[in-house]
Amino acid sequence: MKLNNQRTIHKAIMLFFAALLITSCTDNFEDLNLHPSNPSENDLTNSERIGSLFPTLISTMHYAQENRNQMVEQMVGNQYGGYMVTTNSWQGTNFGTFNPAKDWVDYPFNTIMVDFNSNYLFVKEVTQSTGYIYAWANILRVATMLRVTDMYGPIPYSKISEGGLTTGYDNVQDVYHNLIADLDNSIASLASYLAEKPTQSPLAEYDVVFNGDFGKWIRFANSLKLRMAVRIAQVDTEYAKAVMQQAIDAGPIEVNTDNAFIPTQDNPYYKSSHSWGDLAVSAVLSAYMNGFEDPRREVYMTLATYGEKYRGVRMGIENIYKPWYSATAYFSKPAFASDSPLLVYCAAETAFLKAEAALRGWIPGGDEQARSFYEEGITLSMEQHGVTAGDFIQSTTPPEVYKDIATNISISVNTPVTVSWNDAGASENTKLEKIITQKWLANYPLGFESWCDHRRTGFPQFFPAQDNLSSSGFIGDVTNSSSRMVRRLPFPQSQYQGNNTNVQEAVQMLGGDDVANTDIWWAQKP
Repeated sequence: MKLNNQRTIHKAIMLFFAALLITSCTDNFEDLNLHPSNPSENDLTNSERIGSLFPTLISTMHYAQENRNQMVEQMVGNQYGGYMVTTNSWQGTNFGTFNPAKDWVDYPFNTIMVDFNSNYLFVKEVTQSTGYIYAWANILRVATMLRVTDMYGPIPYSKISEGGLTTGYDNVQDVYHNLIADLDNSIASLASYLAEKPTQSPLAEYDVVFNGDFGKWIRFANSLKLRMAVRIAQVDTEYAKAVMQQAIDAGPIEVNTDNAFIPTQDNPYYKSSHSWGDLAVSAVLSAYMNGFEDPRREVYMTLATYGEKYRGVRMGIENIYKPWYSATAYFSKPAFASDSPLLVYCAAETAFLKAEAALRGWIPGGDEQARSFYEEGITLSMEQHGVTAGDFIQSTTPPEVYKDIATNISISVNTPVTVSWNDAGASENTKLEKIITQKWLANYPLGFESWCDHRRTGFPQFFPAQDNLSSSGFIGDVTNSSSRMVRRLPFPQSQYQGNNTNVQEAVQMLGGDDVANTDIWWAQKP
C-alpha cells in the first residue's frame, strides 16, 4: 500500500469532515448501485435507492476494504488491542512506536465519519426518520459511532445533521446515553415491524450480515447495549446496571449461529500479511496462547517453520526490518484465508460480559454465576472456531516468556494469569483478569474492543512497546508501560481548521489535554 498516496487523497477531500457530511450521497451512486443493469438513480426502486447504501453503512463496523482496514483496524485497533503488529517501517513512523504521522491520527475519524454519515443522512432524509429501514440504519450507526467515540472521546453525534460546517460535539457520557436510547428506539421499531410482517425484509439482498433477519439485528442491538453498559459501569453504575439487565432480559447474541460477520472475498488481513508483508501476529498474543497451550492457535496464527513454533512480533520496534519480521519462516501471521469473514460480534463476548457483571455485582449471581458464564464463554469460542477444548478450562500454566530470536530480548507479563478459575485461591481481581484475558482471546481480531478493555481494567496485561518514539502532540507525557500505552487518539487537525470552536469545547470535555495520554471518560477511575 502506498500510504503517501493515501495522505494526498485525504488531504484533498478532507479539509474538514463536516462539509462532506451534508453532501448528498447521490454523487457516489455508481459505486454503490447494485442494480444488475446499472440504471441511473431515477430508474431505481425505493428499495434499491435506499438499500444500495447499506453495504457502505455495514462496512464501517469492521472495514474490509484493504486501505481502510490497514489504517484503522490494523494500525490502531489491532496493535493497541494486542492482536497484531505492523512490520513495515513507513519511513520510521508508526502507531506502535507512538510517532504516527498526523494525518494517520486523523484518518479513522475522518474516514469513518464521512463513509457512514454521508450515507446515513440520506437514509434519514428519505425515511423522514421513521420506519424499519431507519431503525436498521440506526443500529449500524450505533455500532460504528461507538468505535469513533471509544477512539477519540467526545464526538459530533446528536447534532450531526444540524451543524453544517460547524457541528457541535457531545461528551462521552451523553454519546453513550444517546447511543443506547437510539438502540431502544430501533429495537421497538423492528419488533413492531416483525409483529406485522414476520417474513424476510425486502432489503435482504443488501444485508450481508444477517440476510434480512431483523430478529437477529434485534439480538445484535441488545448485545451492543450489554457491551456499552459493562464499559461504563464503573463510572455510571446505576444507569449501566439497568441497561445490562434490560439487554440480558431482552436477549442478546448467545449462540454461535447468531454471530455477526461481514463476508469478504479479499480479506484485508490476509492481503496485508501474506501479499504485502506488512502485518504479523503480536508477540503478546503468541505468548499467552503458547503458555496456555490454546487449541485455537492454529486457527488464529500460522506456524513459523523455524523451530516449529507460534511466534509473534513485539510491538514498537524502531525502523523495523521488514524482510526479517515479515518472513513466514521466523514469525507467525494472522491465519486468515482470502475469503475469511470479518467478526463484528460473537456469542462468547456475551458470556464474558455477563461473567464480569456477575463478578462485580452488577447483575445477580456472584462468583459461581461468574464462573459459569466464564466457562461458557470459553466453550462457545472453542465451538465457534471448530476446535476441541480438552482440558483447557482447567489449565494452570501461565503465558510463556517471549524471546525475540533477532535480538535475544526476553519479556513476560508482570503477574502471570492462568485459565483455571479457582487456582491458588484466586482473588476477585485475578478472576477479573481471567475473564478479560479470555474475552480478549475469544474476540480476536476485534482490536478496538480489546483496547477498550485494557484501558478500563488494565487487562489483559500487554508488553510495552519495545521503542518509545513519542512524537510531540500525540503522546504527551505518557510513560511506556504495559498498563498505560495509548489511551485515545487526538482530535483531527481538520477539525481545528474547520470546526475550531466546537473542537475546543470538546477538548474541555476531555478533562485533560488533547493528547493520547488523556483517559476517555469511561476509563477514568472514580
